[in-house]
Amino acid sequence: MADDIYQLAGKVNVPAEKKDEMNKYVLEIMDKCGIRKTEKMTIAGVEVTVVSPARPNADGIVMFDYSIFEKRQRKISAYDLNTCELYTKDRGYDEFGVVMNMIMVLQEVYTNGRCYFVRSGKLYNIEVYLLLLQGVLGKRITLPGRIRMWDTYLFFRNSEEYQNITYKDLYDDYSKSYGELNIEHLIAVWEVEDQKLIFSNKEPISCREDIHSASPLSRTEYAYRIFCGMNEDEKNTMESFLAKLLNSDFSERNELLARQDEKGIIAELSLYMLPARLILAYAQAVEKDFWEIWNFFGGKGYSDIIQEDNPGDADPVFREIPFYKAVQRKNEDEFLEFWDGCSLILSQDMQECIQRWKEQFNGISVPSDMLTEYLLAKIIIRLKSSYCRYVDKTFVTEFVEHGKDLNYQKALILLERLLDKGQEYFPELTGKQADEWIIRRKRDEFDRVAISAFSSLMTNKKQRNKIFGF
Repeated sequence: MADDIYQLAGKVNVPAEKKDEMNKYVLEIMDKCGIRKTEKMTIAGVEVTVVSPARPNADGIVMFDYSIFEKRQRKISAYDLNTCELYTKDRGYDEFGVVMNMIMVLQEVYTNGRCYFVRSGKLYNIEVYLLLLQGVLGKRITLPGRIRMWDTYLFFRNSEEYQNITYKDLYDDYSKSYGELNIEHLIAVWEVEDQKLIFSNKEPISCREDIHSASPLSRTEYAYRIFCGMNEDEKNTMESFLAKLLNSDFSERNELLARQDEKGIIAELSLYMLPARLILAYAQAVEKDFWEIWNFFGGKGYSDIIQEDNPGDADPVFREIPFYKAVQRKNEDEFLEFWDGCSLILSQDMQECIQRWKEQFNGISVPSDMLTEYLLAKIIIRLKSSYCRYVDKTFVTEFVEHGKDLNYQKALILLERLLDKGQEYFPELTGKQADEWIIRRKRDEFDRVAISAFSSLMTNKKQRNKIFGF
């Protein structure tokens, strides 16, 4: 299966003033979701592989190739702090791939309307990823780009690759988790897609003073009525005026309000109406094709209009999805690296396991001839070969530095015993044979989790000290 089902349509272009914030969140996501970088170390004369948190190099490039939850080393991926771009050709669709999707959604959020997360060439409803980001980062995440539906519609219509995406795809995709939908944008998409103006059944605008309090549909009808009432010469001059208006910012359009004629009225309407809706009203009044006139005017126009509140919508309730659920775990037994003693949802088995570790640890007698570094290297190699579980570099360096400390030695002995579990049932085999031929394939799933969890707990100095006293 190809690794390109999930992509970004468009180009990542994070504003300079937002890059530091986004980069901070990307690194936080990688840390909390287990993305790491492998590297080589030599211990007791043996080269071993360890992992470190993904961090930028001198050029601002963050490289990574491993997930502590997926337990699979992948080809090197990279994230550029300078451009906020993500480069990954070996991402898969498991724990590693979920994190890559989270980062891609964050790229869409911060690019704010110039790139979109798609799946198999279709705009993808990413509500679940927003809730996941909120669960990991603990803050509200919205999609400013997607609530501006006209901008999204225009982006895909102008894209050769994604022209088959219609307003129905946009509307079906919309979720309240994205933010409050901009009604002006929604009406613009509906009207242009159907090539038909939508008029209000309410009382129409009778004079210019009504514009501010009028509904969006009433403003459409008012603009159309003005355009229909012009003679040919007025229509020609209005076309030139519209061309100027569409390329003017809010302050420039606001200055045109001083005009006491139809152009002044259209200028005032432009403070509330998107260019597409004005142009459609004009095109229908002069009986011309909307897209012909739209492209003649440059195909874009201003975007700064007065945003009106939708009184019917209350602030959405903050919702989140914790990462362990996104990667299909029943609990957070594997997350002991991040445990503060009470924050994680641990299974009853894991709670009992931690208590059992404590009791076993206290009962261990360390042999006088124990070679700490040799045992450490042996354990690291076994974890990799049997479980593809790489230990943290800080774990290794700390245990090497305290190689003569009885507590560190006892912790290694306990970890080795966890790895040896089951060998006693195969006395005719060496421990290595029993492990490679039978135990590795038959080991209970919780035992696998426990081995990984113990390794993670050893890097959590605060909780390790509370439990084991070192």
